[in-house]
Amino acid sequence: MNCFRYLDFKSFDQVDQLTIPQYTLMMKAAMLKQVDLDYRNHLQAWLTFAAKAEQKAGRGKTRPVYTTFQKFFNYKDSVANVLKSSNPKRRTRFRGIEKVLKKGGKDDG
Repeated sequence: MNCFRYLDFKSFDQVDQLTIPQYTLMMKAAMLKQVDLDYRNHLQAWLTFAAKAEQKAGRGKTRPVYTTFQKFFNYKDSVANVLKSSNPKRRTRFRGIEKVLKKGGKDDG
């Protein structure tokens, strides 16, 4: 059932051809994919909170911390940072996942 639910298998032939080690690896990957989705959902919630942040602007008044979207997220700078980085180690967005995968690869043989 997990093959159809989580691994997007379409036929019983696909299931029959799968070995136990392959199944285990694919299920671990599916669980990691779910962790990635959970991370994105939590990040989105955090960013929504941050975007609504306000700061004091006098007695009893507040104003938004970010007055424009560009101050909140600079798309051009983000793209430039990715393009100038020839070393993938500099890209920190998926670094935690990379560590887990490397650790998993060592343990699995």
